[in-house]
Amino acid sequence: MKYFFSILFVVAFILVNAQSKMALTKELVEQQGKYYLRGEPFSGIAFAKNKKGKFITEEPFKNGLLHGKRVNYDHNGHVLAREKFKKGKGIYRLYHFNNKLKCLGAMNKNVKLGEWKYYSTKGVLKAKEFWSEDIPNQLEWEKFYNKNGNIETELFYKSGLLKKEVYYDEEGKIYKTNAN
Repeated sequence: MKYFFSILFVVAFILVNAQSKMALTKELVEQQGKYYLRGEPFSGIAFAKNKKGKFITEEPFKNGLLHGKRVNYDHNGHVLAREKFKKGKGIYRLYHFNNKLKCLGAMNKNVKLGEWKYYSTKGVLKAKEFWSEDIPNQLEWEKFYNKNGNIETELFYKSGLLKKEVYYDEEGKIYKTNAN
């Protein structure tokens, strides 16, 4: 009876997966945030493998855009990142080896948007950055924090160039400012 259910499960799995296309991510071509397979916008599941042939990424696509839950794994099969996308837009989450959040931020067609946060393995805020929502890949500011989560440094950018630096002492008071 176990043998029958095992075969039934395998057949059902094959039938379900036969309905959607599958490809390795290295076979996809990215153009302006949209992914293509043999010149057509890709719809289906894309997989990435590591050097040893183990699957490390599963990415769902619809009409060339990430659409659904993307999951990244380490070499032991532990989840490193979970992302949910709809028409190429989503929230990126990356985890440390101990399952604590490492970074979090919004993406649109593989471009960072808005505020991103980075955490230590103990869950303490290490840094924040803000990416322009109007100009792709344009960093507007960065903030760095000490091991206790207190602000240490702020960096401000304009047109991609560093314009102002602010440094704080251990009590959170400004002790130095540089404007470029």
